Amino acid sequence: MKELPLTLTIPIKPIAASRPRIPRYGKPYFPKTYKRWRDEANKVVDASDLKLDFPVSVDVLFAIPRARTSKLIVPMGDGDNFEKALYDLLQRKGYLMDDKWITSSTWRKRFLPFGAEGYTRITIKEETDDIDITE
Repeated sequence: MKELPLTLTIPIKPIAASRPRIPRYGKPYFPKTYKRWRDEANKVVDASDLKLDFPVSVDVLFAIPRARTSKLIVPMGDGDNFEKALYDLLQRKGYLMDDKWITSSTWRKRFLPFGAEGYTRITIKEETDDIDITE
């Protein structure tokens, strides 16, 4: 069994989670880019029997390659949607029993130089701050 703190690197370009599309007829589905990311991430992230069920804090870096013609100063996509995709993956792969156990989270999204491969790095630690707030 892996010990905390635990650092994982997912060597694929981060994608922000999207909501399922609901067609008028047929069943709900996720957009192709998000579905492709989920399928690829499922292949590269090893399953775990960790199943954390106590308060943890996470620190995440979303490293996103810059497009050749981009004039943006920050990567597109809401940070909370990048987080959702990652936390759902960690739950599916058995690292977390439920993402409700994440009591503190810090994320950064940064550009990589054009041509570099994107990745996500996450560090999971046991929460050391007091959970109860006394006034």
